[in-house]
Amino acid sequence: MGFLSNLLDALTADGGDVCSVSDSDVPSGSGGINREGYSYGQLRRCPIIPEVLRGISNSVARQWAEECNRRNSSGFVMRRVDGEYCFDGLHVGPKVKLPSPDEIRRRLGRSLTAEAVREVSYGLLREEIARQTGLSVSQSASIIGAMLDCVPHEDISGYVYMVPNWAHRWFRHRGYVSRVLS
Repeated sequence: MGFLSNLLDALTADGGDVCSVSDSDVPSGSGGINREGYSYGQLRRCPIIPEVLRGISNSVARQWAEECNRRNSSGFVMRRVDGEYCFDGLHVGPKVKLPSPDEIRRRLGRSLTAEAVREVSYGLLREEIARQTGLSVSQSASIIGAMLDCVPHEDISGYVYMVPNWAHRWFRHRGYVSRVLS
């Protein structure tokens, strides 16, 4: 995490590879994301929308969502790192270090598929969410999608974390799975 944070700080200081997106654009499509019709300008300042916040019943998950909104209150700026969208600033809750691509390849062997890699990484995230919330691993899956309206994102930096669905689906990207399968 330190390396990525330092890299993002350096990009910010140098202007970085900022993705130009109009605040008036409205993320939509991809399975009905942002049915509420919020503009990108609104979402980058409040990534976890009020409608979602009202439905968060777990106190730890609520803290994660509120922290994400506080961190982005002045406006998240999408950047590219090594040509890939960097969702780090939009993360919600814990960040979990993933096994190295070589370690995943060894672990999965002939079963190496995108689905198998995701099963490992999503499982690690669910386990950490369960540990931090006191819920079961199966219940933690509902926190990700149903409660927070997020999705696991496997970052090319080798971490998995939750990001809001609207961003993950709108900013099409390659990530950790692509790195493992290449």
